[in-house]
Amino acid sequence: MSDYRYLTRRDFVRDGALGALALGVGAPVPRGAFAEAAGEAKSVVTLVRDEKVLDEAHKADPAVVKKMLDEVIKSVTGESSAAVGWKKLVKPDDVVGLVPTKAVNPTHEEVTKAVEAAVAEAGVAADRILSVQGKKDLVAKCTVLISLPALKTHWLTGLGTVMKNYITFGDKKASEFHQDKNGEMGSIWLLPAVKGKTRIVIVDALQPLFERGPKPDPKYLWHYNGLMAGTDPVAVETMALAILMAKRKAFKGEPWELTPPPLCVAAADKEYHLGTNDPSKIALKVSGWEKDLLVSA
Repeated sequence: MSDYRYLTRRDFVRDGALGALALGVGAPVPRGAFAEAAGEAKSVVTLVRDEKVLDEAHKADPAVVKKMLDEVIKSVTGESSAAVGWKKLVKPDDVVGLVPTKAVNPTHEEVTKAVEAAVAEAGVAADRILSVQGKKDLVAKCTVLISLPALKTHWLTGLGTVMKNYITFGDKKASEFHQDKNGEMGSIWLLPAVKGKTRIVIVDALQPLFERGPKPDPKYLWHYNGLMAGTDPVAVETMALAILMAKRKAFKGEPWELTPPPLCVAAADKEYHLGTNDPSKIALKVSGWEKDLLVSA
C-alpha cells in the first residue's frame, strides 16, 4: 500500500493534551509546539466543521467563518480564547505574510479576511500585514508567515495543498516541481526567505477539490465545510491527504490513487524534516459537524 493512501480515524490520536509552549518572535515552530499527548510531544491537527458555513450558492458566511476560526485557534494553541491564542502566534512588531491559494480552487476570501482581522486585533498594524502569495520580495521582509491553502488535488503534483502553497517562493520554475519531482517541494520551505517563519497552517476545507484540474469540474467539488489547522505543516498535509483520499474512495466505490502520486508528503518528513507524516505522532482534534467526516472508520 502506498504511504499516502486513505487513513481512518483509528490511525490518529484524538485526545492529545495541549501544552503551554509560547513561540518566540521569528522563531521556527517545532513539531507539536503546543501539544503533549501521553507524555510525548505530538503534532496537533485541529479540524472544525460547521454545516451552515456555506449556502447553496457556495458563498461562505463571514460570521460562521470567524466562529470556526476562533475554535481552530483556541484548539491549536490551547488557550480559552482566540484572542489570547493569536497573541501566542504573532506579536505587534512582526511583519505578517498571509499566503492564501490564488489559483484553480482558491482560498475563500472570507477565510483570508477573517485571519487578517484576527492578526490586526492581536496588535499587528495594518501596514505590517501583507498578502505575499507569489511575491518573493515581500516574503523576505516577513518575520511570520500564515499559510492559508485550499484543500485540493492537483493534476501536476498530485496534491495541491500545504507543501505546494509556497511553490511561487522557490528559486526554480514551478514546472521543475511537477510530476515525479513534486517530492522536492519541501525544499522551498528551507529557503532563507521562508525557513522557520510559518507559525500556523490553516487549510480552507470549505469546498475542496478531489480530482485534478486545471479547471475544476463541479462534480469533483463538495461542501466539506471545514477549517483544519496546525503548527506542523506535514501533519496538516497528512490529514488533508487522508480526507481527499477518503472522498475519492467514497466517490468511486474503491481506492482511487492520485496521479501523479503526492510524493511531497512523505518527503517533507523524511527528506526535509519539516514535520511528521507518522499517524502515531499526530493528535487529531475534531469538533463541530460530523456528517461525512471521512477520517472516521
